[in-house]
Amino acid sequence: MNDTQQSPPTTGPDDGFDPQRLRTIADMRRSSDDRIIGGVCAGAAKYLNIDPVIVRVVLAVLTVAGFAGLILYAAAWFLLPAEGEDKSIAADWFKLDKNEEQVRVAGLVIAAALAALSIVGDNGWAWWGGAPWWLLPVGLVYYVFAVRPRRRREARERQAYLAADPAAATSPTAVPPVTPARRRSPALTFLVVSVIAIALAATRIWSEYHDDVPGTGYIAIALGIVGLGLLVSTFVGNGGPLIAIGALLAIALAIGSVLPSGRVGAQTPTPTTAADVKSHYTHGVGLLELDLTRVADPESLAGRTLHLDAGVGQTRVIVPEGLRAVVEADLRAGEISLFGRTDDGTDVSMREGAGPAGSAVTIDIEQRLGNVEVISR
Repeated sequence: MNDTQQSPPTTGPDDGFDPQRLRTIADMRRSSDDRIIGGVCAGAAKYLNIDPVIVRVVLAVLTVAGFAGLILYAAAWFLLPAEGEDKSIAADWFKLDKNEEQVRVAGLVIAAALAALSIVGDNGWAWWGGAPWWLLPVGLVYYVFAVRPRRRREARERQAYLAADPAAATSPTAVPPVTPARRRSPALTFLVVSVIAIALAATRIWSEYHDDVPGTGYIAIALGIVGLGLLVSTFVGNGGPLIAIGALLAIALAIGSVLPSGRVGAQTPTPTTAADVKSHYTHGVGLLELDLTRVADPESLAGRTLHLDAGVGQTRVIVPEGLRAVVEADLRAGEISLFGRTDDGTDVSMREGAGPAGSAVTIDIEQRLGNVEVISR
């Protein structure tokens, strides 16, 4: 008789990863140990396998953008159970049972739709040109140069501690051992950079035969591809370098959104005929001065519209005496002076001059920061 007993089939732990099971949003849990308010950001970070700092920065940006972040956070806090618990706050309040998971998914989808509507309705994405954009690059830079080095330093200190006292590894009060980090492959970073190069080349070809694409458009395309790469990295890992690349692109996009052109210094066009006067002048940083007093035929400017678009600095237009001009100036922050009338502050708009249609030259000035001045001489 064979006394050998057949061992039962080996099964994985109940809470282990089952490759046959697709994770859904209903699997997310609020963190119980790494929380600032309700553990939503840390729980989402665990679900996505990324650092909580990234989630918190993105949520902060979305909160400024039409309170979208606040909507998402409140919905997740209300609908997601905490770690170690089976029911959410919503389930306890409304006595949900079998249909709790369906209600959870539906509620999160509705919250995401409301957040998207709040962003779109927030002046058509105008928030990007204002203050909130800097939160994203600042947060990413903080993560790359502060959070990651600190965590690596703590990991080295734990490893050194266990190496000096091997018996501490079995002590219940000892610091848990750290699994040596695997060598990270740069394959994903190379792939993302290659896709960016192909996309920018295709965009360049398109701009040659169709509408011209501004420089910020190229940066936005690259930043979007990096964002997709970071999303992929939440499943395959090795997305660390993409965070630094994304931070630099976000800073470049922010600067580009403020500056209509890359020109820095002084630009002082002095046309001598009406035909020499351009319809559009752009400048980046510094002085943009358009002197119309040397135009030999200023009456030919009547009925035309001159656009001046500047970033940071001073924009000055000198109009000859006797030339009827209608000036419209918009300034995000600074001072506007039109023929002696002055106003300052943020989001300043002024209009000066009037006359029958076609009898005056219209000067349209738009500047981000600095001073706008129109005088007659």
